[in-house]
Amino acid sequence: MIIRFFRMSKLLALCAMAAGVTPAAGGASFRVIYNNQGYNQPSGLIEGSPGVFYSIAGSDPGAAFSVTILGSRAILGTFSTGIFQSLLLSGPNGRFYSSIYTGVNNVFSVSSAPNSELTYAPQTIDPLLFQNLPDGGLLGAGTGGPTDLWYLIRCDLSGNVTAVATLPSGQRLESAIYAADGNYYGVTLGTDVVPGSTNYAFRATPLGVLTTLYTFAPNTFARFSATPLLLGNDGNLYGSTATGGANGTGMIYRLTLAGQFTLLYSFEPGKYAAGPTTLIEASDGNLYGDAEAPDGAGQLFRITKSGQYTLLYQMSGLGAGGCPCWLVQGRDGVIYGMAHIGGTSGDGLVFALDAGLPLPKPQPQSSPRNRGPRALACGSGATICYRRRSNSTAWLRPRCPTAGRITCGRRFRRAQPPAQSRSPRPAGQGRHKRASQCSNGPLH
Repeated sequence: MIIRFFRMSKLLALCAMAAGVTPAAGGASFRVIYNNQGYNQPSGLIEGSPGVFYSIAGSDPGAAFSVTILGSRAILGTFSTGIFQSLLLSGPNGRFYSSIYTGVNNVFSVSSAPNSELTYAPQTIDPLLFQNLPDGGLLGAGTGGPTDLWYLIRCDLSGNVTAVATLPSGQRLESAIYAADGNYYGVTLGTDVVPGSTNYAFRATPLGVLTTLYTFAPNTFARFSATPLLLGNDGNLYGSTATGGANGTGMIYRLTLAGQFTLLYSFEPGKYAAGPTTLIEASDGNLYGDAEAPDGAGQLFRITKSGQYTLLYQMSGLGAGGCPCWLVQGRDGVIYGMAHIGGTSGDGLVFALDAGLPLPKPQPQSSPRNRGPRALACGSGATICYRRRSNSTAWLRPRCPTAGRITCGRRFRRAQPPAQSRSPRPAGQGRHKRASQCSNGPLH
């Protein structure tokens, strides 16, 4: 389990939830893809190659694993001891990163292959990883060192941690993101005494200069609850809390990068035990998240950026799963999620919520390591690659990779070069093989 998200009430909720499934609202459809077995309390969900999702589960022992949309699971790495501290993040090198506590906090990674776990050297600052960075690194929070303060950190793909900014004494960094303006934004929680503690949103420059953007009312955040934060396509920050708001039972808010706060929605009293674990922006421009009912059942919702709230699905039985849940929109437009509990074994499940959303736009190749050849999936899982002509910015037509010429990796899979940058096939060059003749294996 991840100690930041799990509460003992989940065990009680398993006993309280009755069988039954409530149909999805608003034309959405819900289905269970995979019932987790062998490792309990799964946490997080990210998509690797199309239709393949990655997560972690269990403690003493725990495992990192993948699940396909057809319900096939593969164990990628196992850990005999330890408690996961971070959700998985995908690196530009094709590996997936998290951290685990085994007496010390270590960053580890797995690939899409079984038994691929790598554990990196312990660091002075214990890392909790939040987000991929455009330069290929990882953003997170950490505590430790001689002062035992909390830090905004960067982590490279070898597990080396560097502090970006230091938080004031008595403040814990709950979540942080990197924005397009080159600065970092986050929210903090008072660590000394939770009742009456001060919580605020801040900006941190790359040089570590902190600026308070907005101070939340006392008791806005509940200790150890999730505080998701995202940067919307409109350039604003969106977040949620488990308490606070107009009713004191949680809220969803918008915050500009200049610190202007807008309350979008307050959760109703008595209907929710905890606010969203996840808040994502989908391809329709709306926000989607989860909430936990008092009996532990999960609720999946949509909220517009003007604050219109719609309950899409109510998990009302053990077979339907219970929150906290983690959501991600797949490349097929469907929202996929991981329920922390429930399913046939009670150990959680992977589900799909099809709300008829448009396909998401391809993500830009943000890391410098990803620039250069691109590839497209082609015939029977093989690939074709685009490559640059020597000493030129022009792109050649696609061809099958040959040894020593191009390595087609996961990060080069989908996006082809812009039409205006492609050059005609050089005179005298033979016809390329058909995509179906490519011999390299499937992408992961």
